[in-house]
Amino acid sequence: MDAELQKERLKPIRRHGCSDLQLYQAVSWFYTVIDMIISFMIAFMMDEGLKEFMLIVLTILITGIIFTCLRATLIDPTDSIVLKEQNLKSKGLEFKTDLKTYCLVCQAHVMEKSKHCFSCNKCVELFDHHCIWLNNCIGIKNYKYFFILVVLLVIFKCLRIIQDILLLLNSAFQILALISIILDPPILIVLSYLLGMHLFFKYKGISTYDWIKMKKDKEKSKIQQKQQQLPKMNESVGYGQLLSTSKRFDFKCSLSNKTDNKVPQQNFFPKALPQITKNQNVSTPQVTQLQSIFTIQPTSPNNQIQLRKEYEESDGRQIFNKVITEDSEAPENSDSRDEVNQNDQDNENQKSEKEQN
Repeated sequence: MDAELQKERLKPIRRHGCSDLQLYQAVSWFYTVIDMIISFMIAFMMDEGLKEFMLIVLTILITGIIFTCLRATLIDPTDSIVLKEQNLKSKGLEFKTDLKTYCLVCQAHVMEKSKHCFSCNKCVELFDHHCIWLNNCIGIKNYKYFFILVVLLVIFKCLRIIQDILLLLNSAFQILALISIILDPPILIVLSYLLGMHLFFKYKGISTYDWIKMKKDKEKSKIQQKQQQLPKMNESVGYGQLLSTSKRFDFKCSLSNKTDNKVPQQNFFPKALPQITKNQNVSTPQVTQLQSIFTIQPTSPNNQIQLRKEYEESDGRQIFNKVITEDSEAPENSDSRDEVNQNDQDNENQKSEKEQN
C-alpha cells in the first residue's frame, strides 16, 4: 500500500488538457477542424439568400464551440482546498480546517464530493468524469462549459446533415456528400446520447460518477442476494424433491435401457424358486420375497447384475439347508436282514431265561 502511494505521488500532475497532448484529443480536434472547414466551403456554394444565413449561423456556432472547448480544456478543476493547503505548506504555514476528508495521494484535505482522478493525478472538486476527448477532468469549475460545448456540437452536426442533403443535389460534389453522410449521423447519435444523459443527470441532481457508482452498487447487491439465496434453496430440498429427482433418474435409465439392446431390462417380479417335492422335508419354511416396485435404487445395468448375484446366493443357501435337513433326519427305509437278526437274538434270550427257571 505504501509503495503504491509513493508511485502515485511521484506521477506528474496534469493541471489542464493542453499540458500533454493525447491521441484521442488530437483526433477529435483534427476531425472538428476539418468538419468546420467543409461546412464553410459548402455554405459558400449555396445561393445568395441561403448562403448569408448559413454563414452567420456557422460563424456563431463555430465561435461558441472553440470558446467552450478551450475553456473546458484549459481550466484547472483541482479542488480549491487542496490548492490552498499546498500553497500554505510550501510557505511553511499551518492550514486549519474543519474538513474530515483527507487525500493520501495529494496529502491534503478535500471536500466531501471531491474525487481523486488517477489519470490527471489530482483531486477534482465535485468530480463528474474524466473526458478523454478534452484530456481533462470535468468538475464544478468547467462543467458548464463542457455542457454548452455538447449542446453546440449537436446543433452543428444537425446543420451539417442538412448541408449534406443539399450537397447531394449538386452532381459535382456527390462523393464528398456521401462521405459526410456516412460519418455525420453516427457522430450525431453519440453526441445526442451524451446530451440526453447529462440532461437526465441534471434532472436527478447527480453526476456521472454517482450514476456509475450506483450501477456498480446495484450489481454487487444482486450478486450478494444470489449468494444468500443459494444456501436457502439447498436447505429447502425435502423428501418430495428427492423423490422426484429419483423418479427422473429412473426414467432416464429406463430410456437408456430401451435404446441399448444388449442390456436386459429389470424385472420387478422375478421368477419363483423351484418348488419342493412332498418327499423333501425342510426344517424352515421358505418364502420367496418379491422386489419392491417402489425401489430406492435406480434401475441400471450395475444394479441388475447385483440382483442376479443376490438371487444366486439365496438359491445356494436354500440348497445347503436342504442337505443339512436330509442328513439330520433318520432314514425311512431300513434293511430287512437287520430286523431278522434282532428277532433271533430276542428268541435266544427268552429260551435262556426259561431254562434257568
